[in-house]
Amino acid sequence: MPDHDANRKREKRGFEFLNKAIPGFYVPTSGEKDQLLEMLGISRGFKQTFDAIRLAVPKFSDVKGAKDFDLIELKTTDECLPNLPHGFFFGMTENEEMLLKVFEGKYFLCLVCLNEESPGHCLVSWKELQTLIQNKRIQYQINLRAKAKGSAAG
Repeated sequence: MPDHDANRKREKRGFEFLNKAIPGFYVPTSGEKDQLLEMLGISRGFKQTFDAIRLAVPKFSDVKGAKDFDLIELKTTDECLPNLPHGFFFGMTENEEMLLKVFEGKYFLCLVCLNEESPGHCLVSWKELQTLIQNKRIQYQINLRAKAKGSAAG
């Protein structure tokens, strides 16, 4: 069973690491994410598909169009990976895969190694990812509806 608290803490450490490592790294608010998706002509249903952006302008208020930023989806690990990104293991949603394909060069996975022996990060595009994949499998995640009050399961 996933440890959601540990995952959130690791992701927070990843944000702190990237804030120092990537010039222009910025974590947009929910409203700012809506603005970015609108600029790209993408449905707001993709709001959870990226975690941060890389600004090509000095600050978010200077963003006027798609040329001013790249979308970044964070993937973090505490494993020791001296040959990053080789050996990185992560999950990816169908929406993330779709954006990687459609927005090649505009949307990146950022693989972040937080291990103290091999800290680092690597931005990966769709094409680069294809050259790195050792194997890939599909896994379904299923949420069942909550039982309505007074109804019987069955």
